[in-house]
Amino acid sequence: MIISPIVPAIIPQSFADLESQIAKISHVPEVHVDVVDGVFVPPMSWPYTTENAIPSVAYELLSVFSLEVDLMVEDQIGAARAWLAAGADQLVFHAEVISPVVLEAFRTEHDVTIGISSLNAMSLAQLYTYFPLVDYVQVMGIAEIGAQGQPFDESVIARIQKIQHDFPDMPISIDGSMNATTLPRIIPLQLSRIIVGSAIMGKPDPLAAYHELVELIH
Repeated sequence: MIISPIVPAIIPQSFADLESQIAKISHVPEVHVDVVDGVFVPPMSWPYTTENAIPSVAYELLSVFSLEVDLMVEDQIGAARAWLAAGADQLVFHAEVISPVVLEAFRTEHDVTIGISSLNAMSLAQLYTYFPLVDYVQVMGIAEIGAQGQPFDESVIARIQKIQHDFPDMPISIDGSMNATTLPRIIPLQLSRIIVGSAIMGKPDPLAAYHELVELIH
């Protein structure tokens, strides 16, 4: 379910931090939450920083948005099920830690919008094996994942163009190093969604920063 072309991304360090950051971007239609277990990639984020569980109140907090959860964790299926219970509308799986067979079994059991992502070092031939199982692909604007504020990976432009050539009907999101400087490089590619972390959440007024980027792409 694609609602908004610009989607704020949050890497919460605690439930209180998640509450605080959500309050700064009230009224946006969609939110992307990165969850990082510190095993697949560092650094660790909530809920892995505390009791390794999602409080039931998270459902009430997050249900006001269309919620996309990026599963940067080793236990992809366990985390996916937990976040579905917490109200996730879209789940991003990572090809490095889930096989097509396991993803297909999950898809059969659960009615949820599914994206697949990988590091840009993974061959497109390998990534394409997941495409029959997913609703969209999330490409990475950075070479490594797990933290916001990393430099833009120029190689992603050719990667996007190749995917668009080979699968013209596949919706594409991009996550990582998206800001007012890099967006002009991405806008002409007409992607479905652009996930923005520090260029929104790291600003003094995140909601104003969000609207500025929405205006930029229009």
